[in-house]
Amino acid sequence: PEARVEELYSQYGTIEKMVDRLISRKVPDEVKNVFGRYTAISAIQDRTKLGIDVNEGLKKSVVGPVVIDSVQVEDVTFSDAYEQSIEKRMMAEVEIQTKRQNLETERINAEITVTQAKAQADSALAKAQAEAEAIRVRGIAEADAIKARGEALKQNAQLIALTQAEKWNGVLPATMVPGGTVPFLNLKANSGND
Repeated sequence: PEARVEELYSQYGTIEKMVDRLISRKVPDEVKNVFGRYTAISAIQDRTKLGIDVNEGLKKSVVGPVVIDSVQVEDVTFSDAYEQSIEKRMMAEVEIQTKRQNLETERINAEITVTQAKAQADSALAKAQAEAEAIRVRGIAEADAIKARGEALKQNAQLIALTQAEKWNGVLPATMVPGGTVPFLNLKANSGND
């Protein structure tokens, strides 16, 4: 500011001396101080925040006849060896993330396999239960039919002969055993009461 020009010359003598004492010495120290709060990776990834922090730090530390309007961090560089170590670390982190993703994929696939196997088992169980129920119902129906036939036979002994006659095609056997009976014919002697 113009009002502080006299102070500048009385304290520092020249602009170069002022720059040397206020800027050349304090700026690197303040940048190191702020940069120390960041990792190399976060300094690169959050360069905008780094610039804001450096700007605020310099405005607080550089006091005198100098006004700092803004500071921009244009380039963050490291030695080749340091960059290689960062690259190796990042590659290791990427590999870890990849393995985690693969593990999660395998876990999900295992859950799908378990779910499918359970569904197949449930389906097979339901089918077996349905078949067992069908067999049980058929057995009950057959038992009921046999019972009904038995009851019918009990009530009417001639029902067997009627059923045989209904099923007979009317043809007598071609050969007959002597003393044997002729099928379906009851040749009892009539007493004449009929």
